This record gives sequence, structure tokens and C-alpha cells, in this order.
Amino acid sequence: MNKNIERFIRYAKIDTQADENTGTTPSTEKQKNLSKLLVKELKELGLDDAYMDEYGIVYAHLDGEGDVIGLNSHVDTALEVTDENVNPQLLNNWDGKDIKLNDQYSISLKQFPKMEQFVGKDLVVTDGNTLLGADDKAGIAIIMGVLDYLKNNPDFKHHPLAVAFTVDEEIGEGPKHFSLEKMGADYAFTIDGGDITDIDIENFNAQQLKVRIEGVAVHPGEGINTLINALQLQAEFITALPEKETPFYANEGYWHLTSCNGTSEKSEFVAILRNFSREKLELLDTRIYQIRDELLKKYPKAKIEIDISEQYENMKKYVDKDPRPVEKAAAALRKFGIEPVFGRIKGGTDGATFSKMGLVTPNLGTGSGNHHGRFEYLCVQDFEKMIEIVLEIIKR
Repeated sequence: MNKNIERFIRYAKIDTQADENTGTTPSTEKQKNLSKLLVKELKELGLDDAYMDEYGIVYAHLDGEGDVIGLNSHVDTALEVTDENVNPQLLNNWDGKDIKLNDQYSISLKQFPKMEQFVGKDLVVTDGNTLLGADDKAGIAIIMGVLDYLKNNPDFKHHPLAVAFTVDEEIGEGPKHFSLEKMGADYAFTIDGGDITDIDIENFNAQQLKVRIEGVAVHPGEGINTLINALQLQAEFITALPEKETPFYANEGYWHLTSCNGTSEKSEFVAILRNFSREKLELLDTRIYQIRDELLKKYPKAKIEIDISEQYENMKKYVDKDPRPVEKAAAALRKFGIEPVFGRIKGGTDGATFSKMGLVTPNLGTGSGNHHGRFEYLCVQDFEKMIEIVLEIIKR
């Protein structure tokens, strides 16, 4: 096992899962455990000004010549599956047969046909009990691998670098306390994606929906014309949302239910709303308010509160204004015989908001996939190739 993969596995074993319910930054204090380690390692690699601010965000800089290029990844992991006690498994020269993670879970080409491209390559996978954390500890390890190379090859001429490792990206709050001034880059790249062929220049517009319902609770035996079950209203509300605009059916945008809870008196559900088109997202917003009004007309004594909050915006119009990072990334990929795929992320990255803030930041891949779950993987060869690609991007 080479030191770059060892580095990734070391990071993956640190629990940094975010929590959308705490209201703090970082949302979980344990994210700072990785941030502190990264500060230590950055200083060992010669980035003497590396530090962690009060929010857990890490900043560091390395001198060079030319435009200052920013490199960014995030320390937190997703919420869907636990990040506690991650136990990565290295599978050499995968033969394409089912990968048994544990007695309950396996990875198969039938379920994940896209993984056929990795037959004959080495993979890091989970033990089936946790997510892997390649999103985005693979991105962090790629950046650290680049810096390690620079330390050991002092004659390699490169641009000045500005490095930032953010927190809470998975809950849409990575840029909440991010400072362009502290970053100090002319343009940047997030390294937080899937296939290394991809240069993501577009992403979803994103909102979070919370619907709180208050019914009228009485004994069911006395409920004629009186009892209004908040859980039943919740079910009616969700059923009224456009069925064909869920991830199972939709490609351009969707609503996706993330949690439901409550009692017959009070209930709440949370969903994420996504669309590449801002206009279509606003049409969905309009439909949500229409559903509320229809239910209140049907149940006038109920109370329904809707909260739609903005999370991030499609970066394309901002990226189009400054072609330098996209051109650099495309040239680097072609240098290695890889034809770039200008992609659309069915999600978002910190780079989307950085771009809106004025720091144009397209997104690059890491060689990982099946993110946010126990079937997550990292292709070792693609991960290593991405280090070479980033070195080509920053080369003078």
C-alpha cells in the first residue's frame, strides 16, 4: 500500500460526520479532529502559515510564481450512513465478481454497472457497516499528496497555492464562514467529485423544505368531525407532491424526502429540493404552497407551516465569466490522454457558493463513487492519477 492511500485510509478512519440539527459551526465538534491533524501535516509539508479558525476551517498557503490557485475539499461526511468505526478494505486487481462487504451487503456489477470500468484495478471499499468517507477525504488526500510531492521535489515550478479545508459541506453550510480574504486565491478547484474525467461546471440549485403540521388531537372514539391527524396530513401532503419529480424518475431535478417524524397532534417532514433550472425549482415551490392551501381548505382547523431555505446556487453563470480554471483543468486532462467531460453535478459543492462569492471554483473528481453509503468505493489508480493531474494544473 503506497503512502497516498495510507493517508486516505488514515483520514477515513476519523469520524467527521456532520449533523444538520445542531445549529452550530461546525455542526459537530469532532470535525475539528481531522482539521487539527491537517494543520499539523500541512506544517510538516512546509505550509508554515497553516491554521484552523474558530469554525474548524483550515487555511494554508505555499509560495510560487503566477496566479494564486486555490485547492479545496471538505472534512465532514454525509449523514445517510454512520461514519463511526470506518474500516476500509483494500481489494487488489478486482476481477469484476461480487465484492462481499459483510454477510449482509455486497457490491455487484448488476447493481452498479458503472463500476465495470474498474475491473482489473484496485479498490478501497467499506466493510458494509459504514460509509467510506471518500466524499471528501479522497479529495483531501489528493491535495495532501500534491503538497507531499512538492516538498520532496523542490525543483518543481508551480503556481502559488491557497489551500482550504471546509466543514459542514454535506449540510450545505461549507461556505457559511468561509473567507475569500483568508483564502487569497485568484481562482480555485474543489476536488470533491466522482470520475477523474469530469470537470463539473454546473450543479443543482438547492433548497431545503421543512413542513410542520399541527392537527387537532382528541380520542379517536370522539373524533367525528373533530380529530385532525397530523400524521395523516403529512402523508397527504407528501402524496400530493409530483410523483415523477423524485430521484427514481427525474434527471433534471427532483424533491427528495429526508426525514419524517411526529405524532397525531404534531408532525414534521424535511425534504431537499433540487433543479438545474431556477425557474423549474420555483415552480415546485409554488406547487408546495398550493398543496398547503388545498389541505387547509380541507382541514381549516389544522396549521401548516412551510419553511423553504436556500442552500446553494447553480455555478454555471459564474464559471462562464472566468474560463481560466476550466481551461487549465481541461489541458491537464488532455496531457494524460483523458478527454474531459464537462459535467453537471446532481448535487452541489462548496465551489458553487465560492463561485457566487467571486472565487470561480469548478469541481474535479477523485476516482470515487457510490457516495453517501456503505457501497462507496475509491479506485486507487484513478486517485493516484488525480494527484498527477492536479500537479499538471498547478505547474509553471
